[in-house]
Amino acid sequence: MRILLKDFTILPAAGGPKEHLSLLIEGGRISRIGAAAKLGDGPFDRVIEGRGKLVMPGLVNAHTHLPMVLFRGYADDLPLRQWLEEAIWPAERKLKPEEVYWAALLGIAELLHSGVTAFADMYFFMDEVARAVEESGIRAQLAYGMIASDAAQEERELAKGLELADRWHGAAGGRLQVALGPHAPYTCGRSLWQRATEAAQQRGLMLHTHLAETEAEVVESLQRHGQSPVEYLEGLGAFAAPMLAAHCVHLSERDIEILAEHGVHAVHNPTSNMKLGSGIAPVRRLLEAGVNVALGTDGAASNNDLDMWEELRLAALLAKVGGDPTALPAPEALSLATVNGARALGLNEAGKLEEGSTADLVILDLDRPHLVPQYDLVSNLVYAAHAADVETVLVAGEIVMEEREIKSFDEGEVKAKVREISRKYR
Repeated sequence: MRILLKDFTILPAAGGPKEHLSLLIEGGRISRIGAAAKLGDGPFDRVIEGRGKLVMPGLVNAHTHLPMVLFRGYADDLPLRQWLEEAIWPAERKLKPEEVYWAALLGIAELLHSGVTAFADMYFFMDEVARAVEESGIRAQLAYGMIASDAAQEERELAKGLELADRWHGAAGGRLQVALGPHAPYTCGRSLWQRATEAAQQRGLMLHTHLAETEAEVVESLQRHGQSPVEYLEGLGAFAAPMLAAHCVHLSERDIEILAEHGVHAVHNPTSNMKLGSGIAPVRRLLEAGVNVALGTDGAASNNDLDMWEELRLAALLAKVGGDPTALPAPEALSLATVNGARALGLNEAGKLEEGSTADLVILDLDRPHLVPQYDLVSNLVYAAHAADVETVLVAGEIVMEEREIKSFDEGEVKAKVREISRKYR
């Protein structure tokens, strides 16, 4: 498909925004950028006019639990362990595969409306999430969340993770990748971690986990192992495979050094960490140490939405709470949600707007009251933009949402199905 995005303000990979430029999209990639008259004649399958609009790289939600939109507002204002053990895990035991499918579609709808073109997810009944990804047109890295307390459970959990990879890794025209997902150092034993790491290395997969989310987790690890969670995983050899590590809130200086040495991708989840009282991740220290930091929402049961623009603003503001208003300036914050997120998911040709890059793009309406005036467009995006400003989303050069209408599935039907499913939890 040949699509011409004509006369847009664009946000390229480097430098500030540029006005009155056009993009030619061919074969799922940005083939040329320049004045419309210099991009060649048609025919084009589509021409999208861009006066008063911005085209930029799609956002990447690098850590979420998509089907948990079903539990939005279900158990609020509780500490993490109580929230999980007394509310969420008992509710999740009632879930059926088909319910996860509809919840995943609802989550994808919310992501698309937020301008997200790719996300990393960990949950269960992941075949249903994969089906929703395949049908919707979005890009995703999926992991089955493994939790095991004994040898028999370890075998079952590892088998489920590997079976998901066998069925779905590289599916949907390459839009769908699979990672192995040991849930956390405190929910998976030494053997499962080592076997999952070895399997990831052999198959060329990433690991996706929760790491150093709460102070209690660190204290428990020090008591059990004499090491922090980060040191414990390093001792197991778990960083031998590429890792996506969500939260990374309670880190020592040595922990940060270890993450940097092993190229671990840290995912900042500001809203969830605040809501659960987990703390504030040391993003500035991580970045200065050379750690790639991405941005995620976590699940909608602890957020309570999947709005990446909200995460962007909070990430930039929280970095300044310590007293330095120059910490995490707007361009660097925006990188967390675009190029850093793409790199964290192994999408090295996405997250940027340049010739040859993957055409995972979003179009925003700049003629919104809260985006006027525009002294600094990037600052406006980070500190003032909302999900409602997103009009159109392209993934791999395909239009999956246009003028706020999702093209690949019936959003109204999805919302009705989830409302019906939610009745059993009331």
